[in-house]
Amino acid sequence: MRKLLRLVAGVLLGSSALAAMPALAQTPLQQDMAMQDMGTMMVGETVISVGGGLAYLTLPDTHFTFRYKNGGNFDTISKQKNDAFDEYGGGFSGSAATPLGWALGMPWIGAVHGYWSSIDDSNRNRCVTTNSSTCAAADIVDTPGSSTVSTSGTLFSHTDRDVDSWGVALEFTTPNPRPMIMPGIMKSTHWGAAFDVRGLDQDLHIKGSTGGVGELFNYKETLDTTYYGGYFTIGGEYSLFPALYGGWGLRSFIDLHAGIYGANADYDGHFVGRGIGGSKLGLSDDQVTFIGGVKFETRKQFSPRTSLSLLSEYEWYSYAPEMHYNDGDGKANGIVNGTHITDDDAFSERTSLRLNIGLGPAQLYAPQ
Repeated sequence: MRKLLRLVAGVLLGSSALAAMPALAQTPLQQDMAMQDMGTMMVGETVISVGGGLAYLTLPDTHFTFRYKNGGNFDTISKQKNDAFDEYGGGFSGSAATPLGWALGMPWIGAVHGYWSSIDDSNRNRCVTTNSSTCAAADIVDTPGSSTVSTSGTLFSHTDRDVDSWGVALEFTTPNPRPMIMPGIMKSTHWGAAFDVRGLDQDLHIKGSTGGVGELFNYKETLDTTYYGGYFTIGGEYSLFPALYGGWGLRSFIDLHAGIYGANADYDGHFVGRGIGGSKLGLSDDQVTFIGGVKFETRKQFSPRTSLSLLSEYEWYSYAPEMHYNDGDGKANGIVNGTHITDDDAFSERTSLRLNIGLGPAQLYAPQ
């Protein structure tokens, strides 16, 4: 809940900052020309958009339990996949956009964008000990051979994983009613840049048992990653099927963005095993990350100041933290096979139905 409140506060603070900005110098003719390429506002007007829908997220898998070769050396044969995170959830998004006026001979639009989604996943698996190998789990602190819990029968593990995905961006764009690219398809374009903060906050809980009384082990972790940076954006209105625009009044928009971020991952783990006690471990990792994506919007106007949009957003992260857990291998050392943070990529998709409301004069949308 605290994360959600911080997100809402960020959107409200950004919106207040935009509202407080003085209008840039403009003439009446410029006011008439300074219409956003998406056709949603003119100078002096503000658009508020709110909505919700589905979110999809792909993150690195969790490999915690393992199988080792019998013989006393704890030589690991394989890691088990305790959780494969490719899940759907729900969330909401919102934005506030207002024209700022003219500067450097161009009209400018300021906007604050925010989103939040929550995705839960659970998984159960089993590992059967054989004559040649044993199913086990190890303490997260690397003490080879002495902090491993195992079973001579079947190891059952139950995993719960909750992920919050959120972000707030302050964006500045300049619209152009004439297409700068692909004039046969694009009807208008815009370009700009933004400051962006976003996060992937994960909570993981794995419980292991042998099917008998009590637990074999209990493991909990938090793995929170915050991305700080910015992106460049370009997009506009396009038309592939003129009949949708002329007959049904549907308008289509695309937005491409790409940026460089600094990523900070913080890990906090706690392990307790039957007969071996437990330990706590904290780690952190800092990386440079690329995030790129595309947005598609289909909009239907219902009145001079309201419209309904179907918005789909797709994004790829070059870095998402992946935990490599200690596996109790007797050949291990505290750097290679002990618990540490590695990396993989991630992918997210959000689709939401949003209501767009114009504040100010009665006429918000340009005549079709």
